[in-house]
Amino acid sequence: MKKTNLLWRTLSNGLLLGAVLLLLPQCANNAGSESSSEDSGDQEMAEAQGQVQKASDPIERGKELYVSYCQICHGKDGELGPMGEDMKIQPPDMRKIAARNGGEFPEERIFQVIKGEQEVAGHNQANMPLWGDTFRESEGLASDAEVEQEIRHIVSYLKTIQE
Repeated sequence: MKKTNLLWRTLSNGLLLGAVLLLLPQCANNAGSESSSEDSGDQEMAEAQGQVQKASDPIERGKELYVSYCQICHGKDGELGPMGEDMKIQPPDMRKIAARNGGEFPEERIFQVIKGEQEVAGHNQANMPLWGDTFRESEGLASDAEVEQEIRHIVSYLKTIQE
């Protein structure tokens, strides 16, 4: 009986030592890459909680919003999206806003159109929602200032795709 217990302890200790030796390199790799994966871990946690990481760069944030809300009608590259093709009044080419305005990009006018303060054909009708209200609900924005900031991000992005 004593020989069996001694043998069992020896095997158990050996297995434990083997497991530790096998896991040490993995632990070292994880510790070294912990800081590089910290951001992705934060993002994964936010996504698991139903939150989405928003780009901090205004132009990148504008692109995120454009892809989420505008691309369906105005197209991936600003040309014409799948929903825009079926509209009675087709959306204009977003890449040519400046060209249609004497080479100048009318930032304030575009802001007002998106916000719903300036009416243009096809906008603020059944074809295009009032984005201020939509952003407030969909993006969980609490104030007019936050809504306006998101719209300005879209305007900044649109300015970068001009031809």
